[in-house]
Amino acid sequence: MKRFGEIIAYGLSCAVKSFGNLLSLVARSRSSVIPRRVVCWAYNFKQYGCNPRYLTEYLLEHHPDFEIYWVFRRGIDTSDVDPRVKVVRFRTWEYLKAMATAEFLVTNSRTEPYRIYWHKRPGQKYLMLWHGGVALKQIERDVEDKLGFSYAHKAKVDSRVADLMISGCRMHTALIRRSFWYDGEILERGIPRNDIFFHAEHHAEARRRVLEAYNIAPDSHIVLYAPTFRRNMSIEPYRIDWSRVLPALRRMYNTESVTVIVRMHPNLIGKADTSSLVAYDDVVDGTLYHDMQELLIAADMLITDYSSSMFDFTMQRRPCLLYATDVKQYDRGYYFDFRDLPFPLAESPEELISLIENFDMTNYKESLDTFFAERIGLVEDGHAAEALATWIVEHCK
Repeated sequence: MKRFGEIIAYGLSCAVKSFGNLLSLVARSRSSVIPRRVVCWAYNFKQYGCNPRYLTEYLLEHHPDFEIYWVFRRGIDTSDVDPRVKVVRFRTWEYLKAMATAEFLVTNSRTEPYRIYWHKRPGQKYLMLWHGGVALKQIERDVEDKLGFSYAHKAKVDSRVADLMISGCRMHTALIRRSFWYDGEILERGIPRNDIFFHAEHHAEARRRVLEAYNIAPDSHIVLYAPTFRRNMSIEPYRIDWSRVLPALRRMYNTESVTVIVRMHPNLIGKADTSSLVAYDDVVDGTLYHDMQELLIAADMLITDYSSSMFDFTMQRRPCLLYATDVKQYDRGYYFDFRDLPFPLAESPEELISLIENFDMTNYKESLDTFFAERIGLVEDGHAAEALATWIVEHCK
């Protein structure tokens, strides 16, 4: 019976996709590509953030003649979206028209055109900005056998239609060339979402928004816990007994005012019950906060496992600790030996508490500087969105 239900569900899914693609054909037949129209989406239409958001904000400020759309699934809160942006909902006629007429389509994650009812037209440019830079865990072609046929197929199709990818360091550029099934242009000028780290004038406002969103006291120290995604959907590797760890953090900062923000990966939204992970005093759930970079700005410390957020966050030269109980079992493999990273690793709650209590900031900063300069060849300078916007202007019809 279960197998029969799965077959019915798959059939209905195919029927919906076929109907959506038929409507897409109708939309294309009744329209043409409109110069300077940009359509953006992030994390499978679930959030207003990452590289597409920071590109959007730069275009709004410096190139107001562009017409910018953002696409979201039904039910996603869009109150944070700039009012100058036109919001459309996924799988609506307005969405199909926007996708059919945009000169530039911009996202941060893999897209299979058939699944989103988009068929690239002459005159359209597709910018796949990805959602990371330097990587610790192996990705894309390097773990093709673990990703499954469906994802690998989607990734190959996505790379085949992409016109541009971006990079913030020499290591990431080499990774794209080797592992993303992509042989097109790479703009090695930085990653737009990281620009904020170089513009201190925006930091106070970003922190204020985070404090206000979670009713956190202005003098509180914030620790952001942001682990990466595991394909088995289990939440067990993410569990931390904060009743044991928070006292160590309070001793480290010499204050009782410490708040932990738990930020789960967007892939878990709507698919796993993570409420037990935040069932502690002074711990809040920041998973649905639209802009991860603002959380990184607000945080005094980051705790993660294999997420590339570690490299973004430490451009601020603030403490980052790694906590992973499944280092030896994690099936994706790594690009670095953990001993070569500047981030201390804990594989148990006891080790995490010890790292917090014995953290050496001086040695940490020296290790960071060496790592960024010698190991990855960082090129970030706070002007990535500007460079990307210049590319877009130069490629307008």
